[in-house]
Amino acid sequence: MRLAQAFSETRVSHLDLTGFTRLPASTQVAEGLEQMRLSRSTVILVESEKDGGLVGIFTERDVLMKVADSKSALKDTIADLMTSDPQVLTVDDSVSKALSLMSNGHYRNVPVLGENGEIVGNLSQHAVIRFLTDHFPREIYNLPPDPELIPRTREGA
Repeated sequence: MRLAQAFSETRVSHLDLTGFTRLPASTQVAEGLEQMRLSRSTVILVESEKDGGLVGIFTERDVLMKVADSKSALKDTIADLMTSDPQVLTVDDSVSKALSLMSNGHYRNVPVLGENGEIVGNLSQHAVIRFLTDHFPREIYNLPPDPELIPRTREGA
């Protein structure tokens, strides 16, 4: 299967959508950071307290840009600092669409919703890289560090 064909035919639901923390919007930032640390995730999908639907996303980038230089931000709620109404994907979207969205928006994480709008998971850039290396190992692992730099002599002993 060629790369373009794999991207257009494979659905987002076939990729690893784990690696996120799910918390209500009223959670304090300090508690959210602790949950991120414990779960070893870099993203919180923020859910509505009414129906559990997605209302925002809080990522490591938000921590660096909004929390790192403000100790008082730790007492704020995640709702105060999150990105509201983020761009989302559905489980039926293609990997091609996901890559386009991630590239155009400069996103490292995109929430994935199910057919009824429920939170299913998070598509990370690492999941896309794993997809590539799992499906095209020979092509990926045999690339020189810079494809334009081809060694002229044999390396090693």
